[in-house]
Amino acid sequence: MQSRRLKIVWIFSLGLVCGSSLPVFAQKATHRLKAADSLFVGKKYTQSFEQYETILKQHQYSPAMLLKMAYIQEGLNHVGQAMYYLNLYYLASRDKTAVYKMEELADKYNLSGYATTDASRALSLYQDYYGYISIALAALIVFLLSLMFYVKVRRKQTPVATLVCMVLLLMAFGYHLYVGDAVEAAIITSPHAYLMDGPSAGATMLDVVGDGHRVEVIGRHDVWLKIQWDDVTGYVRDNALRPVML
Repeated sequence: MQSRRLKIVWIFSLGLVCGSSLPVFAQKATHRLKAADSLFVGKKYTQSFEQYETILKQHQYSPAMLLKMAYIQEGLNHVGQAMYYLNLYYLASRDKTAVYKMEELADKYNLSGYATTDASRALSLYQDYYGYISIALAALIVFLLSLMFYVKVRRKQTPVATLVCMVLLLMAFGYHLYVGDAVEAAIITSPHAYLMDGPSAGATMLDVVGDGHRVEVIGRHDVWLKIQWDDVTGYVRDNALRPVML
């Protein structure tokens, strides 16, 4: 127990440094945030968490704040919530230490969805550079459009090769936007999330997914989210999980 506490304190301390130096998404210093930090320092964790949660709902946060929220939830033995805020912290900071902490908790509680594979590394790298890839593809499209105009107007030729490249690039750009938007993970935060074979309470139950597992969301139907759970595709109610997004 003591070793685990030392580890979470270590990652928390590292997070404070990262949080103070990294850019903050829509973060603005507020009186509420200062009050929440004061409560946290005073070990009034429940009260501070309520303040942090209100701030997060207003889309004002910092990586350090998210890590404190994960720390509080782990202390309350809410593993699903702790994993959720650790995931948000990683999204905000890209601090690899958070990945190690999630793997540690996943091993301890036998949680799935956190194994580091070549595919997950590639996906993480793709997500890290998603914006740069978008800019590069857009720049190439603009360049090819300019080239097509030059060949057509100035040289009075039909730019067949450039047109083919343009079509392929547009297809790649469209696929890039679709895949980037479709990639979505979620954390099960209900101790008993019922996995159904259809988006209905009357459908056949396939499994019961426990608190803390990370799943892939691949669709939605009303209040039901379509997820990939191990090798099974099914539906769970949206109040049983929390999508990992900021």
